Amino acid sequence: MNRTKNFLLFVLLAFLLVECQKIDDGSYAAPLTIYEKLAGTWKLTGLKLTDEIAKANSITPFEADIRSKFNFASFTITFHVDADSMPTTFEVGGNAPAMFLTSGYWELDSPFTHTDGSPSEILLYSDEARTAIIDKLFITSIPGSKAEMEYKLIRMDGDLAYASYTYKLKLDQ
Repeated sequence: MNRTKNFLLFVLLAFLLVECQKIDDGSYAAPLTIYEKLAGTWKLTGLKLTDEIAKANSITPFEADIRSKFNFASFTITFHVDADSMPTTFEVGGNAPAMFLTSGYWELDSPFTHTDGSPSEILLYSDEARTAIIDKLFITSIPGSKAEMEYKLIRMDGDLAYASYTYKLKLDQ
């Protein structure tokens, strides 16, 4: 009887050790980057002009929805990525006035969301080597499951922001 108990205890212990091993359920998968979320063509759903000088001086700023004006309703922007989801080129479509560079190369200041809560920046370049930043777009709403994004273009005079344009976009699917 004692021998049977010892045998059963040994079998139970061996079974527990086998069950506690880590199971490899596949190879390592890299984390998703913002590049993967930005890839594609985005259509404008809203465009708001804001007086940044009034805002800085605690005055109720002038804000206007200008999407329906100057052909902004036709605005699209396409962010291209390569097979590894790394940024390549971008292009602006539609008949809206050119508010920033209309084609060129792009990248983000960081491929991941900033941990300090500051907005990610889309850096726009005119050259493939990405040596000179022509414009910056500040992502104020990262695309998620609804495939919606918001970014802000801030117009500056030296260090003084005087106007901003908040673009609301939806992925064209």
